[in-house]
Amino acid sequence: MKDLLQYRSEFPHLSHDQLYLDHAAVSPMNIRTKQSLERYVNERSGFPVNNYMETMHIMDEARNKFANLIHADSKRIAIVQNTTDGFTLLARGYPWKKGDHIVLHRQEFPANVYPWYDLKPFGVEIDFIDSPLGRVTSEDLEKLVTDKTVLVAVSWVQYLSGYRNNIKALSDWCHKRGILLAVDAMQGLGALDFNQKEWNADFIASGTAKWLMGIQGVGFIFISKDLQDKIHPPHLGWHSRESFFDFHNYDQPLKPDANRFEFATPASPGVWGTNEALGLLLEAGIPNIEQRILDLTDRLVSNIKSAGFEIISDRSTKSVKSGIVIFTHPDQKKNEPIHKALIENNVFFSIRENLLRVSPHFYNTDDEMDRFGELLSEYK
Repeated sequence: MKDLLQYRSEFPHLSHDQLYLDHAAVSPMNIRTKQSLERYVNERSGFPVNNYMETMHIMDEARNKFANLIHADSKRIAIVQNTTDGFTLLARGYPWKKGDHIVLHRQEFPANVYPWYDLKPFGVEIDFIDSPLGRVTSEDLEKLVTDKTVLVAVSWVQYLSGYRNNIKALSDWCHKRGILLAVDAMQGLGALDFNQKEWNADFIASGTAKWLMGIQGVGFIFISKDLQDKIHPPHLGWHSRESFFDFHNYDQPLKPDANRFEFATPASPGVWGTNEALGLLLEAGIPNIEQRILDLTDRLVSNIKSAGFEIISDRSTKSVKSGIVIFTHPDQKKNEPIHKALIENNVFFSIRENLLRVSPHFYNTDDEMDRFGELLSEYK
């Protein structure tokens, strides 16, 4: 990893008088991404106006980088709009039958609920796990899974608690029973190391504007070859075809790889910018980033406790920790005014379901963690 101060120089927001600890909401833009967007705009408004083929090349780069980031084959990657868009492809493309069964956790972010919930009018049944902190274990699944269960959809990192689920254990358990595992990786990718080669999820969806530091409106999916073969793409367009510049060959086959789901002209500026963000993270090294974030959040937890607040997140073992720390004032009614007061003083973090959520990234410093604890003490 480069020296931390060198990476900090790539984030212009640090030149402003603010403390930004809200990467679980949206990450600030780095210089590489900003310059890529500027280059796109300059070309489209100047020369060369038609840079579509360059966009195609950058899409290849972005797929390869995302595949590298999750330890997967780039042929299994497609660029989508966001997590919801990714899950909708699976929900609308899979050949469901009346009586099929899906298991979710009740505290999932809506991106991992509505695509499945919308299948209920077609006779697909939904059941919810109610365990604490968004945790999903084989014991939880045992209580709900039936011989009609087709899919379990789970967050790798739970947005409302920061709990990190064991994807390999869930994948092994599901596959022994012929059940598909779909993973919302939005709150983990870019902060933690996801090993698809070992964990073997069937489907992964993630936007890029949070920990991946990309652009809102750009996301990725991973889909296994076996699952892809069962799905009829719900959107088909000219980009879905094997030779998509052969415009009038309407009977040509679909692309053999996951990018058949990229059905038409992409959101080009977002792809350009996100490609640079992925490059920055891979350069820094995801294992290095993960360790740095866990060290920072451990320090945060200590400071938050010292300020007299209570930690909600499970920080009992390294395997369940993430970049998200959830905490509360002993009197939860005070959380909202404390959050409002700190936001007004340019300290940026979130409040979710009346709980306070802080989420530093790898370029943040120990001093910033200490400053946050001091501010909490002041406003408590």
